[in-house]
Amino acid sequence: MDIEAEIRKLKLRVDALEATVRSTGATPIRPRARRRRMNFPAQNCTPMEDIHADVTTATIDVAEVKIRIKDLQAELAQDVSALNDEIGGFRRQTNDHFAKFRSQARDQHDSIHHRLTDLGLMIERLLKRLDA
Repeated sequence: MDIEAEIRKLKLRVDALEATVRSTGATPIRPRARRRRMNFPAQNCTPMEDIHADVTTATIDVAEVKIRIKDLQAELAQDVSALNDEIGGFRRQTNDHFAKFRSQARDQHDSIHHRLTDLGLMIERLLKRLDA
């Protein structure tokens, strides 16, 4: 794993810890508006500690998912970069092969052209001998 991924992991962990501290009310960021007290039956209420624990767990889970996503993005970026390198190498290799093929085809064309020219000259000489 590269250093950037480790830094991202640490940052997300710090964010999760800060969210945990905020959810427990240890260091409020902004004053809360006054709320009306509502009376609910005790059997329908969840204790605040359980709610804070659930929020903390959810926050940590979200941070872990963010870390996994960042890691996957980094791996995907590396894979795409490697694929681009492979494609570049393939292009260079095929360009070399095509250049050789073109050169050979041009040489064969020139050779055939010279042979046909020589053959044409030879036919002209033979026709002149026959006419004479």
